[in-house]
Amino acid sequence: MCSMKKATWQVQVYLFSPISPVSLELPPPSSSSLPQNHILQRVIKLGDGVLLKPEDIALDKEGTLYTATRNGWMKRLHRDGIWEDWKKLNSHTLLGITITNDGDLVACDVDQGLLKVTENGVTVLASHVNGSKIR
Repeated sequence: MCSMKKATWQVQVYLFSPISPVSLELPPPSSSSLPQNHILQRVIKLGDGVLLKPEDIALDKEGTLYTATRNGWMKRLHRDGIWEDWKKLNSHTLLGITITNDGDLVACDVDQGLLKVTENGVTVLASHVNGSKIR
């Protein structure tokens, strides 16, 4: 009976689907219609050779740029162009970071959960949700 329901469902999806399986034909690329642009070749790579595998960035209201690196450092780039080893979190699993409306930095750590990072230290905001560990 289960295979009958599956077959019926497949026929309905095939017959009544608004999606058409017709392939999209694209015109051939034309390099002569666009002017050459070398602007990105002048870009300065922030942290090139300074940061070990930066994972994400966040910018605070004062214009300070923060990043989480794979060697456990929260680093910040001041407006004068100087990188600072700001907070060592003893983790190699830092992922996304963001700045809250209050100006606090929140980092996602695969092992520890959501962390609030301030001048005064690090606080675990949440390590579990509905009984399951944040990963």
